[in-house]
Amino acid sequence: MQQVLHFIAKPLKPLSLTLLAPVAVLLLLAGLWRSQAVQYIAAISGSGFANHLPPVAETQTENPAACLSQPIKALTFNVRYGSDFIEQVRRRMGSHAPGDYLPWSERYPEIQRRIALYQPDIIGLQEMHTDADIANIVPPSEYSLSSYHLSNFQYGDAALLFKTKRFNLLDSGQIWLGPNSNLPLSLGFEPFTMIRYINWALLRDKDNGFTFLFVNTHFDNNKTNKEASADLLRRRFAEMSTTYPVIALGDFNSTAATERYQRLLGSGESGWINTHDLDSRLNPEETAHPNQLIDHILVGGPCAVEVRNWTVDKYRLANGATLSDHFPVLADIRFTGKKS
Repeated sequence: MQQVLHFIAKPLKPLSLTLLAPVAVLLLLAGLWRSQAVQYIAAISGSGFANHLPPVAETQTENPAACLSQPIKALTFNVRYGSDFIEQVRRRMGSHAPGDYLPWSERYPEIQRRIALYQPDIIGLQEMHTDADIANIVPPSEYSLSSYHLSNFQYGDAALLFKTKRFNLLDSGQIWLGPNSNLPLSLGFEPFTMIRYINWALLRDKDNGFTFLFVNTHFDNNKTNKEASADLLRRRFAEMSTTYPVIALGDFNSTAATERYQRLLGSGESGWINTHDLDSRLNPEETAHPNQLIDHILVGGPCAVEVRNWTVDKYRLANGATLSDHFPVLADIRFTGKKS
């Protein structure tokens, strides 16, 4: 009997080692991912941690011109998988496009034409990938781009753009939507979910010096993540909102009817307002309302604001297909002086 057991166990030894090795590697990788060791190593070794928000300028609100702007046309648009790479991968897997939507290569020429028609001054895009993907729909000759880069890696999920001829970029950076918000590529509040971030830029109008904070973001659709993201965004920008005019837009994965949306807007001196609620000229037949949308254009800061032409572009292709699972939202915004 002892000889039989020895005979059975003998070939299992190398087999067990063969099985244990990849399991150990997977556990190690999972541990490194969960602890975000790779991100910390990358940050410490040279890529750096997130750029801090600019210091609050005490003289900003004392200057009467600080709250006077020319109209600023803002656009936010979640384009749905704006990536040549994702399309190529899906083709190799035998899938033509995600869900029932046209492939990116068939959608982006029309998206480019729509954006050219809008002629926005500032643009917030979501679900973009590389700079080249973004250049397919927004011409680099006209707009400056800010998105996240780590060496050759590009992550434009919350890319923001502004007209180069009109604005100077004073400062910019990202805040990562997770417990370690200054850690680039930080994981979300819920483990093993999509990496998301807030993209911000401090812009100055070349003509009159009007300076404002432009913010774009894409909240994850996981409930834990979007609840915590709303609190993080409000907390990090509250002080800035008492000093600088703010235009914050994006896909918040939250309708105006949700409680987290109300927390996001805040109240008092640093509170934000949806541009929809400031446009007194809305078409009575306009059916879109913040209670039905998760994409918003918000404004805040120490300045009075006028809004015109808030709209949701429900454009469809000739075959009835939409350009994305989201519609673009636009608004003409003008800061008119200090709040009374």
